[in-house]
Amino acid sequence: MVVNVNRELSKVKLSMKKLLFLLPLLVVGMGVAYAEPFTNIQTSVLDYSNNTATIQITWNADESVSSYQIGCVSCFPNTAESTSENSIIVSNVTPFPNSTIAMLYGIAYDVENQIMTAKQIIVNLVQ
Repeated sequence: MVVNVNRELSKVKLSMKKLLFLLPLLVVGMGVAYAEPFTNIQTSVLDYSNNTATIQITWNADESVSSYQIGCVSCFPNTAESTSENSIIVSNVTPFPNSTIAMLYGIAYDVENQIMTAKQIIVNLVQ
């Protein structure tokens, strides 16, 4: 009887070691599935003349986002555009006075129109 109990305890210990080994892999794998929107923002100045630019902005796609709003803080007047895609072209972007730096923002909304995240986007228009 003592021998059988020891064998069962050995099996339980081995199972626990396997579980402890697999648990960190499971947690890491789950973290990748829920990436935050706007983690990889890319900008490209398509045209810049007479202190006005056209900028293409792309970002990582996220299934949990229903829409995005991209706005320009440094523009006069301030502008904002919306899209459900993971890319947008914004026209008439102007820099801050006496500068070539423009400040934009991006907001990701979920299906209930609640803000999921917001990011500041700084672009040097003479890149």
